[in-house]
Amino acid sequence: MNLENNSFCTEEELIRLGLKSYGKNVLISRNAKFYSPNTISIGDNVRIDDFCILSGHIQLGSHIHISSYVALFGAMGIYMEDYTGISSHSIVYSAMDDFSGMFLVGPIHPQGTTHVTGGCVRINKYVQVGANCVIFPNLEIGEGSIIGSCSLVSHSVGEWGIYFGTPVKWHKERKRDLLKYIV
Repeated sequence: MNLENNSFCTEEELIRLGLKSYGKNVLISRNAKFYSPNTISIGDNVRIDDFCILSGHIQLGSHIHISSYVALFGAMGIYMEDYTGISSHSIVYSAMDDFSGMFLVGPIHPQGTTHVTGGCVRINKYVQVGANCVIFPNLEIGEGSIIGSCSLVSHSVGEWGIYFGTPVKWHKERKRDLLKYIV
């Protein structure tokens, strides 16, 4: 494949990004933005499309697709295992401000005037997140689960389920037939 004639980084451009590590067959749009790239690891066969933002401590496994306009804010860690994906306009937060009114909100204020909490977000194998979803900090999406479009994930969800809504709720079991295609 001739990478010179498309919007994906060449091997030299990938090196210049300064990622902690990356594997083989990695396609990263030149229009994606990385903050603290030295804390981001990417496995094999990963594609990151236009206008994505990746920031903080992020570990992407292999066989992952991050669609356009996705934001991964990993101040407290985001881990995506193999064969996962996130559809466009979705956001994953591993940290959040306190909106109670007891503190100021935002990164522009001095330490001690804000209260940021959170925790690692773990997206297990075979999970797919639909478009326009918001995932809150300190939770896990169980292996094989689907998060339907326009959902709010504010708590951990189990394995091999189809979840959607605001907040997400379990709707039915997801089939596991896809596993026959995994080598």
